[in-house]
Amino acid sequence: MENIIHWIDSYLEKEKKLEATPTELSPYLDRNGILKDSESRKGKPLRDLLRKNKIPHAYQKGNRWFIPKSRSIGFNKNIEKFPKSVVIPEVIKEYKLYKIAELIKTELEKKYESKANYIFEYKPVWLKTYPNKEELPEYWERIISVYNQLTNNKFDLENKISSLDNRRLIAKQSFDIWFSEPFNLAIEFDEKQHFNSFRKKTLSYYNGLKLGFNIDEYQILNNRIINPGKSGFTKLKPNDPLFPEMYEGKNQDNRIRQRAFRDYLKDILPLSKGFKPTLRIPSNITNGNIKDFSKNDLENIKCYIKAYI
Repeated sequence: MENIIHWIDSYLEKEKKLEATPTELSPYLDRNGILKDSESRKGKPLRDLLRKNKIPHAYQKGNRWFIPKSRSIGFNKNIEKFPKSVVIPEVIKEYKLYKIAELIKTELEKKYESKANYIFEYKPVWLKTYPNKEELPEYWERIISVYNQLTNNKFDLENKISSLDNRRLIAKQSFDIWFSEPFNLAIEFDEKQHFNSFRKKTLSYYNGLKLGFNIDEYQILNNRIINPGKSGFTKLKPNDPLFPEMYEGKNQDNRIRQRAFRDYLKDILPLSKGFKPTLRIPSNITNGNIKDFSKNDLENIKCYIKAYI
């Protein structure tokens, strides 16, 4: 595995890329005698390794896998402690949220007079995909209520979790941006897909909690209704035991329900660790832009985050 990861890093350096997919990497690995590709299903041998978590810094969006450079501090999702000084590689500066991260870094350092280090796609061991009752006693009843709302009271969360295998029990999510000690601050940039009626249901379960976003604004943004469909936007391709298909036929909305549940966990889990509330930046603040942010977009973010840092 070390050899495979080394060659993946070499490819990314050579091509000056932030990340690559298994389909893109597999011919290169095969050509160099590192990992033989499948003739009938291009990229399958590499995807099989990813599903077994053999490349821990890789991540998945929908049903697509992406592998960033393992040695880039900006993408090392498993790092728990930062070095005293972090040099951000040039390739990281091309990442779509780089300008937002740098803006927040500047504001944190200005306000607290303390060095602010960050990484992208941070995947701490405690950010579980499937919640653990023993680790969340204070929040467990809320989590159960949220799950019941999102699944129309059809399933029992504790029974579902008790049936999970170890691979799922240790599965983790990632934050868009994470600022390490002394801040312990997660940043989530919420694009359009995060706003819908299912996410709105979760907003009733933040009473009494510190928040890193404007809940009244999120109530309005989440008025959007998304109808069931058969695309990866609404329908889960890989099976999730917590969110099985809700209807007969191909049209489903379990992907939207799952996303709303995971967003809620991303807000609750930092609080359970005694960390700052997750700072959520809705994309309407940047006029719907999700990359290549203008000066005006960044100024809007600067004004928005002042209430939460």
